[in-house]
Amino acid sequence: MALRRKIVRIIGYLLLAVLFVLFSYALLNYQTIRIEFYQEIQKYGWIGILVGAFLGDAIAGPIGPEIPVIGGLLAGVKIPTIIYMTVLGSTIASFLIYSIGYFFGEYGALHYVSPKKYKHYKRVFTRHRRITMVLGALTPVPYVIVCLIAGVFRVKPTEFTTFAISARIVRILGALYIALLFKGIV
Repeated sequence: MALRRKIVRIIGYLLLAVLFVLFSYALLNYQTIRIEFYQEIQKYGWIGILVGAFLGDAIAGPIGPEIPVIGGLLAGVKIPTIIYMTVLGSTIASFLIYSIGYFFGEYGALHYVSPKKYKHYKRVFTRHRRITMVLGALTPVPYVIVCLIAGVFRVKPTEFTTFAISARIVRILGALYIALLFKGIV
């Protein structure tokens, strides 16, 4: 049991370190990453949109699903393809992060917070989980954290889909609409 606990702790620290490094890199190189996303989308089309949306939502940072949407519009990709690929990439990333949180659960969380704080956070999140997931999906807060916490606190997948994924789709469609307004199509 002690060996398993050490392995979980090491994997957890590695995941946190990777997320921190990726977030720091994305924050420090935001302009470069944005330009790279645009170039990759122009080069690879809908696959670039899918990968960009996945990475944008899988990395805890300032890059959201807006970058692949705007890049797809600038690259001349058809609007239904942009919507479908961005939603698909975002959904896959959301469920991946949710699954990581679900896998580690309380056991993994208790390696980072005390049992007393864990119970307090669980009580607060359970009471406000729906609004937390909606706000996390719609606002610029790191969406990865919301998905991770939803997994740790065992939110049902149907509830996660209803409140987090649906709100994320609304954000993607809103970003597309605003981009179309600026482009002069709408």
